[in-house]
Amino acid sequence: MRRQMLGSGFVLLAFALSSSAKEPSQDSRISLASASPQLQPVASLALSESPTSGEVEAAWASVAFTSETSIAVGVCLRDFINQKCSLVLVRWEEDTLQTFAQSLRFDPGVSLHPAGEGRILAIQGLSSAVLYSAYLCNVHDLPKQLSRFLSPSGKTVADWARGSWKLYRLGDRLEPLREGAGNLQSVSDEVVLIQDRKVMRVETLDGKQLGSFFLPSEAEGYYASAGSVGNNKLYLDDCKSVRIVDFEGRTLLKMHPRKGCSVGDTSSSADGRRMLFDFTDHKVSGLRHVLESVQTLTTLGMAGPEDVNREEVRVFDTVTGKACFDWHRGFPATYSRVRSAAISPSGVFVAIVAKDKLSMYRLPADCNESAAVPPDK
Repeated sequence: MRRQMLGSGFVLLAFALSSSAKEPSQDSRISLASASPQLQPVASLALSESPTSGEVEAAWASVAFTSETSIAVGVCLRDFINQKCSLVLVRWEEDTLQTFAQSLRFDPGVSLHPAGEGRILAIQGLSSAVLYSAYLCNVHDLPKQLSRFLSPSGKTVADWARGSWKLYRLGDRLEPLREGAGNLQSVSDEVVLIQDRKVMRVETLDGKQLGSFFLPSEAEGYYASAGSVGNNKLYLDDCKSVRIVDFEGRTLLKMHPRKGCSVGDTSSSADGRRMLFDFTDHKVSGLRHVLESVQTLTTLGMAGPEDVNREEVRVFDTVTGKACFDWHRGFPATYSRVRSAAISPSGVFVAIVAKDKLSMYRLPADCNESAAVPPDK
């Protein structure tokens, strides 16, 4: 995966920019990672009732805060024989985590998103979209094949095809807002980002242009996904660094979350000040690394999809550029792109699923880059 992504040029994403941060953490090569000695989870919740929980692994996970105190966790747990998927709603109160609703209607590959008023929007690729009520009592299959382009609140969604798109307001039904041409790059509840050849345009939902800028000439391909676009700021990812820019493309800040692209791996606090990066990659050492490098060369880079055995979660302050949280884990190799972390709307908490456990971390009030545990090289 990561090898293919690095060759795709720039990645462009737009986000609201302004508030929280995360805590440091450390790496583990076994299935479950632990936090750094400075910051431990403030609460944890077992997602499996199996007495042999040490043998259970999350084959797929998606996490979303539906409010500051409610978390939706979609997880597929597997042991040596079986795999069981479920959607669980968890309440976060007085430093404890408690399950208050559960549904068995969940599948690998489904991503969860808040949809306002405690509801959950579940999207599986471009094939289906399902809206769950706040307590999972009602499930509604949406008539459109909604894309990954949706606002952080989940209230503005898109039906996307290459070269054209349609925006909808998601309430009890899909209310048409606008349609247009060009490649849709990101959506918030206020603005939309559109790529037209080598130009990026920032417009309001009703079509008023707020800014535009030319893409770098060396960029071959672009991808964009938006959090809430606010304070006239966006962020650009070229797989080497992340630049905070204004609506005219002028650089305001540069960050280095890690080497590699963050396509689909990024979320932010409601005000955009704290940005969470959730990366997965493939890491081996010694002879196996040499053998894989030889295979890549002899097949001209066409060795097939790369399995994933490592996840890294980091949080940065988009005003200062400092890191607040750095968490790592290793796990049995899988071809699924596990995404197991989410940041709360306030940017104060991070929820992570590792193995069969949901853990909650409280982030420090101020990001301090020196407090984060650096990843293994």
